[in-house]
Amino acid sequence: MSSANSLIVDETIDIIAPQIRGFTGRHAWLHDNNADGKKAAPSESLSITRVRSLFLSDLHLGFRHSRVQSILEFLNRHEPENRYLVGDFIDGWCLQSRWHWQAECNLIISRLMDLAQNGTRIRLAIGNHDNFLPCPMMMRLIEQCGMVEVADEFHHKTADGRKFLILHGDQFDHYERACTFTVGFLSLFYEGLLRVNSIWSRATATAMHGNNSLVGRLKRRLKSIGKHVGHFRNQIVRHARHRGYDGVICGHIHAPQHIEIEGITYCNAGDWVENCTAILEDRNGDLRLA
Repeated sequence: MSSANSLIVDETIDIIAPQIRGFTGRHAWLHDNNADGKKAAPSESLSITRVRSLFLSDLHLGFRHSRVQSILEFLNRHEPENRYLVGDFIDGWCLQSRWHWQAECNLIISRLMDLAQNGTRIRLAIGNHDNFLPCPMMMRLIEQCGMVEVADEFHHKTADGRKFLILHGDQFDHYERACTFTVGFLSLFYEGLLRVNSIWSRATATAMHGNNSLVGRLKRRLKSIGKHVGHFRNQIVRHARHRGYDGVICGHIHAPQHIEIEGITYCNAGDWVENCTAILEDRNGDLRLA
C-alpha cells in the first residue's frame, strides 16, 4: 500500500537500527532484559519442541498491539530446521507516527539470529507492512547479520514430498487495491478496534485474543468479513492450483485456518495480534495449526 511505499530509506534505517540491540550479539537473547527488567531465561530451562518447519505470519513488530511476549515464548519453545516468516514481520506502517518497539522485540530478533547461527534456515516473505525491507540499505543490514533470506515468495517441499507456495497473500486482497483514503481509514479503524478489545479484556477478564475475544466475536458476526476471508482464500487457492502446487501457506488476513479445498491444502498461519497461531510441520511432513 501507499503508506509503506512512502517511507524514506535513510529514515527507515535510522529509526530501526539503533533500537534493535539484539543485532549486537549472537547470544544476546539470553542476556538482554525483558520488559519487567528480569533476565531472559536460557533455552536449557525450557521444554524445547523440535519440528521440521515452522511458519509464522503477521508478527507486526513495532505495532502497539503485537503480542511480543507470546511471540518470544513461542520462539523459545520451538527449534525448527526451517523457519518461515510469512510477511508483516516488522510493521513499517508504524515507523513514522505510531512506532512502539518494546524490549521483547530485541529478544525476538536476537533469538532468530541465534537460531540462524545454529543452522536453522530462516526465510522471510515480504508483506504489505514490511515491503520496505528489500530496499538496498535494509538488504545490506540483513546480509551483514546473516539472518534471513528475503523474497516475495518461496517454494517449500514437505517431508512427504508435497510442494507448497509460501507467500504473504496481500496481492489477493481486494481491499489492498482500494484508494489510499480507504486503506488509511480501515487501518485506523482496525487499530481503534484493537484498543477497545484491550480495554474490554482488562475490564471484563475475557480473552485478549482468539475466538473468544471481543474482536473475534465481532468478526464472526459480520457477514462482510466472512465473505472477504472466503474470497481471499478462493483466490489464493486458485493461484496455487494454476501454478502446480499441492498447497499454499499464507497470512495477511489474520484468520488462521488449515483445510483442504478441492485437492489443494490451504494453510493460513494467522497472526500475533489477534490469534497467536502458527503452522507446524513435523518430521513426517504433516502440517497442523498451533
